[in-house]
Amino acid sequence: MTEKAHSLRVAVVGGGAGGLAAAVAAAREGAQVTILEMANRVGKKLLRTGNGRCNLTNRRVGPEGYNRPGFTAPVLAETDCAGLLAFFSSLGLWTTADGEGRVYPRSDTAASVLDVLRLACAQLGVQEVCSSEVAAIEPEAGGYSVLLRSGVRYPAHRVIVATGGGTSLLRPLGYPYIPFSPVLCPLQTDTGPIRGLTGLRVRCRARLYDGRRPAAEGSGEILFRDFGVSGILALDLSRHVQRGMTLSLDLMPETGLRALEARLEAQSRLGRAPEELLTGIFHRRVGEALFRAAGSTAPSPVARAIKDFRLTVFGPGDTGNAQVTRGGADPSYFDPATLESRRHPGLYAVGEALDVDGRCGGFNLHWAFASGLAAGRSAAHG
Repeated sequence: MTEKAHSLRVAVVGGGAGGLAAAVAAAREGAQVTILEMANRVGKKLLRTGNGRCNLTNRRVGPEGYNRPGFTAPVLAETDCAGLLAFFSSLGLWTTADGEGRVYPRSDTAASVLDVLRLACAQLGVQEVCSSEVAAIEPEAGGYSVLLRSGVRYPAHRVIVATGGGTSLLRPLGYPYIPFSPVLCPLQTDTGPIRGLTGLRVRCRARLYDGRRPAAEGSGEILFRDFGVSGILALDLSRHVQRGMTLSLDLMPETGLRALEARLEAQSRLGRAPEELLTGIFHRRVGEALFRAAGSTAPSPVARAIKDFRLTVFGPGDTGNAQVTRGGADPSYFDPATLESRRHPGLYAVGEALDVDGRCGGFNLHWAFASGLAAGRSAAHG
């Protein structure tokens, strides 16, 4: 620890995942750190992540999982999945991964993640100032003045903006903003084809089409809702959706169309009624929906419906519960390795404060933590 680092005052605006990681990283390097949080305690949103379980990273995390792969690459190279798990291990957090690569705390509760971060902050002397909304960040000689709505000012040599999505604190300083919009949310579709399917889940391969052009695709589980479709697969596709697109579900991706037709032909020779063709293959209600889509109970049209069950997409659905907000400050104004502003030395932005969003399954929390660590380390020595 250098004397310079020890004398540096770092203000972290926002006490979420990125802000807490930044505070720990800067304080470990000897900086005097203050977290300024608008809510009455830090980490409230973190407690809700992963349905309260906190999917903190993914073993498959990489730049290709984000809307800005080139910008995220340096931070992800410095703190990949193994690196982030090493950081949390150093805080005493035990983790476990599921078969899809998603990593959770061993306790299966987000509170454990928040607890180890807050404990580390306390041990490092990080000051938490809650119920304190920041109104402005003003450059001044030797650093910055962070002005609260209450009129109180906090002088700082370095400022890390970790306010999450939907805020525009950097706009008055001249940073262009990409408009905010909810992503990682269900899809609102026409409901006629999925009548009666609410609450049922299917594993499938899904493709989004913009006219005839494929726009995105993926595999996983789809959950039918009364307004459309949900589930991790639908949430991932929501990052690419636009009104008027078509969602095509292949409900039997492991079997080609011709082979499926042959198997259904054999199924039809079991001596059953035509409407019992799909008995033993799909849930009864899914079978009924497939017959409606095919307009027939004959094997060939039903096979085509199974391989290409189509829904018109109206747009994102249930946006109030979107996991991530797209938009924010234009990342091109920040150094991709340190997250320091190219315009204002000593000013940093992390997590959703920048226009960076990733796939469902731990990618967005990983970016919040990893970008916070990068900015915190740099701020303590920059």
